[in-house]
Amino acid sequence: MPVLHINGVALTYREVGDRNKRTLVLLHTVLWSADVFDHLIATLAKDFHIIDIDLHGHGQSGYRTPLRIEEMAADYHQFLTQLGLSKVTWIGYSLGSMIGMNMALRYPDLFHSLVLIATNARRDETQLGKQTQQLWDLFRAGHREDIVEPALQLFFARATYAQQPQLVEQYRRAAISFQDVEGIYQAAMAAAARSDVMDQLGAIRAKTLIIAGREDVTSTPAEAEEIAARIPDAQVAIVEDTSHLLMVEKPQEVVQIIREFLK
Repeated sequence: MPVLHINGVALTYREVGDRNKRTLVLLHTVLWSADVFDHLIATLAKDFHIIDIDLHGHGQSGYRTPLRIEEMAADYHQFLTQLGLSKVTWIGYSLGSMIGMNMALRYPDLFHSLVLIATNARRDETQLGKQTQQLWDLFRAGHREDIVEPALQLFFARATYAQQPQLVEQYRRAAISFQDVEGIYQAAMAAAARSDVMDQLGAIRAKTLIIAGREDVTSTPAEAEEIAARIPDAQVAIVEDTSHLLMVEKPQEVVQIIREFLK
């Protein structure tokens, strides 16, 4: 797997497709791997040049302690600069989309367009946020089997439990099989410590699509609608019967939404 060393951190990535075509840069969510984009890549690889990055602390990518979204954004800016890429479409998922918004504000010439999946632009100071922090602390301490059920309920919709139990089981097994989780934890803390950028979003000029799962309680449809209202001419799509892992719950539907936007 290719690797670039950026500011002392090794960032690994996959590259698919023809470099002469429009570039999509994919950055995934915390905890789960870049594989969440597999269906998207398989569908779009013929028409686009795709860079699928391992988030800091995930896959084979390194990390620094502590991680901060602003520093991660600077890393990915340098990453794309080293690859000679500009005017890309950034497809960010959860933390990947928070980083994308930060980059769009700081490096506006870098992006042709943005796709923000299950994203947040405000700090989470709710009771749910405090409960999520407790789950992450237990995850880091090795109590993964103890917390996997309440954690998965934040990722999957009720319909997914009923209609795709094998998918939930696949992610249950993945969650309890992690060994070294410090990098994942540090990335999660970067998301938790994010700055509130809601009032800055009007400065984003890239064409933008925001996608949310109807049942997502951590990146809610209401916040997606508010983000879309702040970014000029932004579009929003809410996917029914999905939650935070909508990209794997309904991959064909989400990919079709993205494909229509890219047209």
